[in-house]
Amino acid sequence: QEYCKKRKKQNRTSPLLIVRISAMGKSRWTRSAAIVVLVGFCVIVSTLYNAIASTSNNQPSFEGGWPSSSSSSSSPQLRRALSWSGHHNRPVVNPAVRNHMKPLTRTPDPENETVLFWHIPKSGGTTLKSIYKCMKKTLSVRVGADPRYGHATDKEIVAFEPGRTGASFVNVDTLTPPGILRAQELGLVPSGLADLVVTTNALNFAIEHLYDRSHKGRVLALFRHPVDRLASKFYYAQIATWERSYHPQWKEIDILDWAEHINHDKNQLVKTLARVGEFGKVTETDLTAAVKTVKLRFIVGLMNEMEESIHRFNVFMGVNESEENNKICMDQFFGHGTKKENSNPHPKVEEGSPAWQVLARDNEFDIRLYESIVEIFGEQTEIIEEYARSMAVWNGQE
Repeated sequence: QEYCKKRKKQNRTSPLLIVRISAMGKSRWTRSAAIVVLVGFCVIVSTLYNAIASTSNNQPSFEGGWPSSSSSSSSPQLRRALSWSGHHNRPVVNPAVRNHMKPLTRTPDPENETVLFWHIPKSGGTTLKSIYKCMKKTLSVRVGADPRYGHATDKEIVAFEPGRTGASFVNVDTLTPPGILRAQELGLVPSGLADLVVTTNALNFAIEHLYDRSHKGRVLALFRHPVDRLASKFYYAQIATWERSYHPQWKEIDILDWAEHINHDKNQLVKTLARVGEFGKVTETDLTAAVKTVKLRFIVGLMNEMEESIHRFNVFMGVNESEENNKICMDQFFGHGTKKENSNPHPKVEEGSPAWQVLARDNEFDIRLYESIVEIFGEQTEIIEEYARSMAVWNGQE
């Protein structure tokens, strides 16, 4: 670059760039053309040099977010628990989650962080919301903007109790894009009013608009085997008169027919996490991005490990299970001797059956994601225990 500047200043051509045009000889036109070429060459070199320097100076750290050895908000145990084979290569992680959600290497700070729950339909999310309503937590869900309660058009963010249960709600609806934009305008996350923000299909939209680099959050999710989840969706929609997804006509068909001709819920979790369009084709790269996004940013729960999952979420949210009301709520949902039943009993789709095979084929990537999440759930045991030791809330120990 210095060489080019010097040669430009001296108005001389580089021997390497002399353009030989036999028809023009050594005319002044030839020298002028060579100078133009030289100047263009120098501009290109200078631009490339500055771009490389800028990239080097502003290179972000590895996505895992490993803190420096002096960090007080993480520990060697957490870094070890979150180690990633081949971590010298930066993972492809959902940018909204990467930029606005804190990495798991950072110990939770419930007093200063707003937790987001990704409610995946038919995966235990309704039970989770009932538990935290029982614990009298403040939730951000659709009911907060229900006109019946008189807060749908408020000009400021408030929390209110619509009944006598002690549960409270923030006056916004974080399930839909319009509701999320209103919540953003009212300052939901900066207000700190919500103990739990709930969203469903608008996960990326919610993360992008409710959180920012100054107000990063945490994200939780409950997962269920995709075939079981879709079977539950099929049977639930036949009876759920109170839901927008109510489809009484599905009573007239069997699940195989539905799976082959009607169901459009295919690899939806990978599509959401990897930001693939609804009708886009999922690739191996998308699956890798989805797995890494979950591994590095999500505290995961499993519907078939519901009690353990809620224990983990409680640690993450700073819920002290030794407090009397919290103990009552946990016992109400998980008390010994209490028979747990599906809230919507339905026939099981047996593995290997024609319907199972069709649903599994159409959700191959979601199934592989789920299998990875089961492994992550096991790996996060150490992370949760480390959180608990740091926060002194595990099993009510102060």
